[in-house]
Amino acid sequence: MSHHHHHHHADSLLRSIPDEGSSQASAIRRVVRIGCIINFILMGLKLGAGYFGHSEALFADGFHSLNDVAADIIMLIFVGISYRKPDRRFNYGYGKFETFSSFLMSSLLLVISVLIAIEAGESILAYFKGEELDQPDFWTFVVVLFAIFCKEGLYRFYSAVGRRVESKALVANAWHHRSDALASVATLIGVSCAHFFGPAFRIFDPIASLVIAGFIFIPALRLFIPSFAELMEHSLPEDVVEKARGLIAASPEVKEVVAIRSRRNGHFLYFDIAIKVDPNLSLSQCQKISKVIEDAFHRDFCAHVTLSFRFFS
Repeated sequence: MSHHHHHHHADSLLRSIPDEGSSQASAIRRVVRIGCIINFILMGLKLGAGYFGHSEALFADGFHSLNDVAADIIMLIFVGISYRKPDRRFNYGYGKFETFSSFLMSSLLLVISVLIAIEAGESILAYFKGEELDQPDFWTFVVVLFAIFCKEGLYRFYSAVGRRVESKALVANAWHHRSDALASVATLIGVSCAHFFGPAFRIFDPIASLVIAGFIFIPALRLFIPSFAELMEHSLPEDVVEKARGLIAASPEVKEVVAIRSRRNGHFLYFDIAIKVDPNLSLSQCQKISKVIEDAFHRDFCAHVTLSFRFFS
């Protein structure tokens, strides 16, 4: 005889969601908003100056700023949505919103980086065929300098606030700005060589643009792979599942862990667990067991874990 029953804790789901109105959340939002505005202005400047000032590297760098603007927007809008509590329309919560936005964004950036690389490749070929490349204007050089200055400023601002409110995401985002300043240094080298040293050095501009294409491609790919996997309901990594198995088996009443299915949904982890127990246990004893296991999961993983149980005898 096998008796199953399911029970879900709606309250544990709701408990696990960080308070949106907390001072930390609002500080992060304020910083990201300022960063987003500055990035947006830089993006416009770089794309405009690069396009009209004949600098491929600067134009590519503009798309690199788009990368940042998008990351900021995802942080502001979608992370906000994905932390929403589950409701009648989305019983499993909104975790996938963030995943989907990351997926869209990274796909777009992958395409852009490939287009930039093709464009740069064509210019490099043209150069070797003996054509003279356009000379970037002087103000493209000014725009790059301005961008590097802004980025370094943003890096200091983000990391200072990040340390103050103890937000890992902000500190990580700060490094992102510094790596951008470095990408802009590549642009600076490309543009200044091409502008100041005459036609022979103009190849440095498309070469810098290739480097930037790499700067766009690699993070985009890093974002694309996990978000695609999560949209496809990929299981959690082996070590996580093994750790889960250990936590369940640690409960003395559990005779055998029959099966564990796992998936990730934004910030939330879901486990469907089938366990064998003594057939004489009462319903309330089964509930006790599942409560103990649930508490262990919340302690060892994170608050955003939802478990559903099937009991077999």
